[in-house]
Amino acid sequence: MQSVTALPGFEHLLEVCRRRAHPLKLEPPSGHPVEAFVAGQVMDPQLAALHSRAGYLWVRDELYVFPEKHERRPDLHRVNESWSREWAAPFGSLRVFAKDDRLAYCYAMVPALVDERGLQPVVWVDVYELLYAVPVASSVDQFFDTYARYLESALAPAGDGGEGPPPRAFPWSASEVIARDRELVTRVRAGHFDFLLKANARAREWVEKLPGVSVRR
Repeated sequence: MQSVTALPGFEHLLEVCRRRAHPLKLEPPSGHPVEAFVAGQVMDPQLAALHSRAGYLWVRDELYVFPEKHERRPDLHRVNESWSREWAAPFGSLRVFAKDDRLAYCYAMVPALVDERGLQPVVWVDVYELLYAVPVASSVDQFFDTYARYLESALAPAGDGGEGPPPRAFPWSASEVIARDRELVTRVRAGHFDFLLKANARAREWVEKLPGVSVRR
């Protein structure tokens, strides 16, 4: 069985970006031990493995993964200390680890839904309107793999002379790729994420497009 701290999805994302010549920046780790907790919640083992290998990741126009600690940039611990104070339950218990590179949408782990391996599923969070979240991956590394597959399907190859890919947005343009995460779909079907979806009709409607899913009102 593959170790839970293996990161094939993260490697897939890097490979897709490099193959497509998509600009990215990957800094080396800081060298200090990764902390065991994030704002009072246990650090996800895959996120800890990522931070032991990389300081931070930036994928132009797509993703920014917060560094665990940084003197100048927003980092994992400061962002989540602020997040947990500012947002009421259940959203204050989420732990943000990345964001959209262009907008304020966030990607967060759900400690309340940790599985028997210690892995936490990932949700996309809209902080612009009435706060809500959409499930996008069964684990942190699966999120990177799903995002890599989304880029593979969305990006025009570099140097093809075209005008680039049509407008699209994750997760709304990635339902087919997200649905390949069978573990996530099983958990959505079981209603595990309903408490994060109920407040927003668009989120419920989108999730219900996944195979065999309905959201409890």
